[in-house]
Amino acid sequence: MEPDQHIGESAELYALGALDSAERAVVDAHIAHCAQCLRRVGEAEETVLALERASIADRARAGARAPLRFARRSVVWLLPLAAAAAFILGLLFPRAAPQRDIATLAMIGSHFSHAQFVGSGPPAKVIYARDRSWYYVIVASRARYAVVGIRHGSSIPLGRTQPSGATSALFSRPHAAFELLELREGSTVVGRASIR
Repeated sequence: MEPDQHIGESAELYALGALDSAERAVVDAHIAHCAQCLRRVGEAEETVLALERASIADRARAGARAPLRFARRSVVWLLPLAAAAAFILGLLFPRAAPQRDIATLAMIGSHFSHAQFVGSGPPAKVIYARDRSWYYVIVASRARYAVVGIRHGSSIPLGRTQPSGATSALFSRPHAAFELLELREGSTVVGRASIR
């Protein structure tokens, strides 16, 4: 990597623990002086942590006793982020939930970001395509919440989260670039997530 280049997909591989020690050292050296890449690594680590927590909760409900561990794999530099996402999501999400399958396939096929909902509601997160062609909302509650996209001051309903286990989720492909998503319980906004 040239000194003026950003780390790119190495951020996600770093968060997964899929880089060897020399590759990690290059990323560590770069993020020591690049706030943009440091933020990307932080977001990738938050996503991996959230997925680990969801998997642990699912395994606990299913009676599994073994903790989740990521296998260390040899990764080719040209391996796209989609392969890393497929590996993680294939381990973490059960195949019985069709909406999760659709969301998993969307994540595998594109680069994504995420944002935390802030407000009085339960912990919730939105994972979304960087081109904003899809949004996947996950709520740490079995309740059904309305999800509304805000664009240029207009509200666009995306649907309601569907319960599955201890969480509820909604996958939506509105093909709209929202500035904000709202989580609503009835007419009350219980969470907002800024889309960057």
